[in-house]
Amino acid sequence: MSLINSSHFIKYSLAFIFAWAMISPLHSNAQDRCATVPYMKILYEKKSILESERNFEQWLHDKIQTRTKTLGTKRQQASTYQIPVVVHVIHNGEAIGAGSNISDEQILSQIDVLNNDYKRLNADAANTPGEFLPVAGSLDIEFVMAKRTPEGLATTGIVRVQGTKTSWSINDNYELKSLSYWPAEEYLNIWVTTLTTSYVGFAQFPVSNLPGLENSSNNRLTDGVVIDYSAFGTIDVGSFDLDPQFNKGRTTTHEVGHFLGLRHIWGDDEDESDKCLGTDYVDDTPNQQVNTSGCPTTTRTSCGSNDMYMNYLDYTNDACMNLFTQGQIGRMIAVLENSPRRVSLLTSPGLLDPAPVANDLGIKSIIQPAEKICSSSVTPTIEIKNYGSNNITSAQIMFSLNGTTVETKSFPLSLAPLASIQVSFTPIVIASQTNTFSFEINQTNGTTDGNVADNIRNVTSELSSFINLPFAENFDVVPTSWDIQNPDQLITWAPKTAPNGNSANKAMYINFYDYEDRFGEVDILATPVFDLSVVPSAYLAFDVSYAVFQNSTDGLRVVVMTDCQSPADGTIVYEKTGSQLATAPSTSVPFTPSDNSQWRREIIDLTPFLGNPRVQLAFIAINDWGNNLYLDDVAVITTSQEDLILKAVISPTPVRCDNQVIPQLQIQNAGTVEVTSFLVETTVNNGTPQFKEITTSIQPGETMTLTLSETTLVNGSNKLSFILSEPNGLIDINPDDNSRSLTTIINNAEGIIPLRENFDENFESDWVVVNPTEGFPWEKIATNYNQSIFFNAFDNIKLGDEAWLVSPVLDFSSAQSASMFFDVSYAFNTPRYDQLRILLSKDCGKTYSTVAFDQGGEDLSVTSSSSSWSPIASADWNHQYVNLNTLALEKNARLAFVVTNANGNNLYVDNIEFFTSDNPDPPAIEGLFLIYGTQPTDPGSFYLTFNLSEPQTIGYEILDAMGREIVSTQVDNVLNQTFLVDAGHTATGIYIVRVRIAAKYYSTKVFLSGN
Repeated sequence: MSLINSSHFIKYSLAFIFAWAMISPLHSNAQDRCATVPYMKILYEKKSILESERNFEQWLHDKIQTRTKTLGTKRQQASTYQIPVVVHVIHNGEAIGAGSNISDEQILSQIDVLNNDYKRLNADAANTPGEFLPVAGSLDIEFVMAKRTPEGLATTGIVRVQGTKTSWSINDNYELKSLSYWPAEEYLNIWVTTLTTSYVGFAQFPVSNLPGLENSSNNRLTDGVVIDYSAFGTIDVGSFDLDPQFNKGRTTTHEVGHFLGLRHIWGDDEDESDKCLGTDYVDDTPNQQVNTSGCPTTTRTSCGSNDMYMNYLDYTNDACMNLFTQGQIGRMIAVLENSPRRVSLLTSPGLLDPAPVANDLGIKSIIQPAEKICSSSVTPTIEIKNYGSNNITSAQIMFSLNGTTVETKSFPLSLAPLASIQVSFTPIVIASQTNTFSFEINQTNGTTDGNVADNIRNVTSELSSFINLPFAENFDVVPTSWDIQNPDQLITWAPKTAPNGNSANKAMYINFYDYEDRFGEVDILATPVFDLSVVPSAYLAFDVSYAVFQNSTDGLRVVVMTDCQSPADGTIVYEKTGSQLATAPSTSVPFTPSDNSQWRREIIDLTPFLGNPRVQLAFIAINDWGNNLYLDDVAVITTSQEDLILKAVISPTPVRCDNQVIPQLQIQNAGTVEVTSFLVETTVNNGTPQFKEITTSIQPGETMTLTLSETTLVNGSNKLSFILSEPNGLIDINPDDNSRSLTTIINNAEGIIPLRENFDENFESDWVVVNPTEGFPWEKIATNYNQSIFFNAFDNIKLGDEAWLVSPVLDFSSAQSASMFFDVSYAFNTPRYDQLRILLSKDCGKTYSTVAFDQGGEDLSVTSSSSSWSPIASADWNHQYVNLNTLALEKNARLAFVVTNANGNNLYVDNIEFFTSDNPDPPAIEGLFLIYGTQPTDPGSFYLTFNLSEPQTIGYEILDAMGREIVSTQVDNVLNQTFLVDAGHTATGIYIVRVRIAAKYYSTKVFLSGN
């Protein structure tokens, strides 16, 4: 399946290719094999088209073609490729050889499998079917355990580190690899650990050396392969504790194939209508419809050819894999010879044995300054190490600043081989914001150093800005004094308009929606340095807004750094992910908050850090390719402040039946001190305000639900208002957010099921229209469907405004199932996301606890338009189905059509129809009724479906050819129901069905099969 012959380009990211599901009983019973497939589904739903794959594949194709022309069609390589491997065992403290702390023997068995599989020296190569033998390929490559460390010291290539977690997910990618990492330019990093997901491995895909590949992660700190310990190694040489399906080391063979540029053999096209469209960009792998699981024993055929399910890039069990093709080998060679951090592996010093020489003093690391410094006074300090074969007694080292020599200093030493020591230069005060510090060893033991390769080190340091307390940052512009750290050089923190009190509000955000599948990548937004040594108290406050996409768990972490710490070494004071982080309902479109109701104020006590003169805060965004995250109004406050927010009125709801209500309020402490008392003022229907003192504890940042005393409402419309005041007996610093008013309607109108409402006649006595905050309501308007109900979002500048259209009380007590259809018309006014939800109540409107329908923006629309929308044809409407089985057998049900305004476009609803069935695709009826299920192959019973304009009493009977009555039935209150008619024990033949609607009779002949 070649690039040139395919016009189909798979829509997924190049940054990570995830593969092979973990089915080990130790971890999971999931049957998934590869994270690429589920994340491709997310990508299709997001309607993304990623052009980087096209660019990468064209680049790689050109490299392969150039090499073929130069070296011939067999693409011969000049010599054996050698790749130095370091295996980082991230274990849980077990003894070596137990659990995740796998033995050296198990590790070495895996390296042998790699070498045999890639060279086609695997014993099961004999199992390759004869038809594929002509294309079976071998790569003259040798995976070598690294012989020297990045410092140049001898190593076995195995590093053991006890992890900070007992198991790791894909989202921990960055944190996991930071525990142990060798430069990816010189080593193939393989991390072996316990994975929590249903995947037993994943790898970082290579990139090209061309500019403009926006989607290709260039994060060297995460480059490599991760394998679950239960799939690393082979039982062919030892009784290792391996998963039965993945016990021959082919998981690593598969993932290293991804590391070297191979794609899955079937082309990852699960979501395409034609599953033979996918391509792995290799000519000699036959087109294959889907992945293969298990271990087939017979030939499998798809897409017009036999499947090559024994290829290492399919999903069969380890024991059933046995080949790469020549095309796959050519592709890997092109990557090895051209791709950054792949071609450099071939000349890595890690392949060489250490060769100690005399008088070899090296600079191991620069201690001070770091890349980020928070004081202009610096004492340059380095760590030097004796890498040589003899004792070192003296050294002369030169220190330069921005290319100018500052000091050359001689140090008396007493260093045995492999010993190290820190040495410092005279303190200096730097004047520039950015400075390059250079250190060079001039002499060792009074002579030229024996190995000049490790004699020079440089660091470019940036002096952090300082900010006075208290401070507040609203991000109207990107503050130049704040620091953005973007390790993968791709999507990161950026400014964006995000309504928060006003529609033009600016915030910092990170676009997780388009971040793609570089799971676990972090992006850091850091404050300037501030001084907590002289203030009596300190609190961090910030606003956050986030909506979940599907099951994604994007995260936000806040870290406090002291004395120029890095974010990795700081103290975590806040961390939330996924639904815990969310401030708005889940959505499948890129999230932008509609108004301040979709923000949450977070308060963090910084008391533990008082007394420190150099403090910074880092806001760390952690990617799970979910949805956009917003940050606003960051402040460090140094005085005590009382600030309560009345966030919402939970009860009463806008439409309900009972007059006795118990108000419930959602209250947040947005101040910096504990609130132990406050007043609540309640006013009902402009009556005398009632005051109640509340004594309870609300910690800074905490949200609570407050239940008030029962009150009585009148039938019809009621106006309620609530005001908070006097927190701790003092004045609230921000009284603007202390009050809420709402309209609640007491309505007991009943509707008989089945029910239809088309709004052509008077409906207001049964259906209730209300805007709880007296904003824009639902209105009746003329459309191509005569009269419809609509909400004017186009002219409504009140973001978050909600209008309710509530049904009468519906009795489903005799219905075993239920459903509803309705028509909706809406034009998406990009990017304004108006939203329509249908909420269900089982208690006559006292609570609306179930969301039966939730769509908005592009998902809800029939078209896009920046003009005021009005439907003029049937094509301007969508016919929607809603399953209401949750209301079956309920006597006091209600539905609320709730529209949330984003100042987007007008939304219309019509032809609401309730059914006592749950068929999402009922038969179309043009007349008053329809009979079906009477073909000769059908049983003797048949279906009778009605489509009446209003509920009526009907009757139907079955007559035989002699006019004798076989069946006779009468049913009351028929509107749109479907009845199963049982003709009883009849003989096969022609019968007459006579239907009575009102005073009219309708007859038709039917054929019934005998029973």
